[in-house]
Amino acid sequence: MRPALLAGLVVALAACGPTPLQSLGNRSSAWINEPTVPSTQPVTVTTPTVVPAERLLWANDVIETANISDRDALLAEIFERREGDSFIQASRQEIAVALPDVTFPGSAPPGAEWVSSQLVFENDGTLAADPSAAFGIWSAEPYTRSRSVAQMIVMRVSKDEEAATALASGAEEPTCARFSDRESDECEVITIGERSTWLLVDSGGTTLIWFEGPYRYELYGRSFIPEQVLQQVSGEMVPLASLATVES
Repeated sequence: MRPALLAGLVVALAACGPTPLQSLGNRSSAWINEPTVPSTQPVTVTTPTVVPAERLLWANDVIETANISDRDALLAEIFERREGDSFIQASRQEIAVALPDVTFPGSAPPGAEWVSSQLVFENDGTLAADPSAAFGIWSAEPYTRSRSVAQMIVMRVSKDEEAATALASGAEEPTCARFSDRESDECEVITIGERSTWLLVDSGGTTLIWFEGPYRYELYGRSFIPEQVLQQVSGEMVPLASLATVES
């Protein structure tokens, strides 16, 4: 190195203080920091298991009834609507009068919005026994989409007082033999609340069957309805009359 250049470098370093390279490491550590990972608390998302039945829309509530206070006249009026099918569209008010003390689920699966409802008649105009009424719980307005897509649950109510009495009195044990004629892959008797309930499973879905009062209830949930949700729905039955209000 030339003497003049070396002398100039010494002077420059001296001008920076006694330790001119001391801060070099500090500066580099300020440039390259460890990445900062934000600390967040876990967020718990609660998905409703069921929705209250009061939120459901009843497709047949638009039906006007002239004989709501006279059961016999009411049944005759409903039968006059028949258009060939034994399942005749009826409002929840009409069904509550036609089938005293009948109950309906007080809740429905998430996504449920609509209810279809029918009474079932014999050819002579009398109310049928098996079933007497049928309900559908839908995610869309009834019959605007395929049943396999939008109809989530089907409930049938039959008059079966003899069997209900035998089971309630203990004269008959609740076993799968009672429904051995049903096509199902699995059957077991479970307890929901304080009642015996038959659980039948096939490729299409799950059916829960139980007896209450003079009626036999069959609640069928399609395969996309979780079994625990179906059991919860069946365990929350309420009098249909308590839901049978005409909304203005």
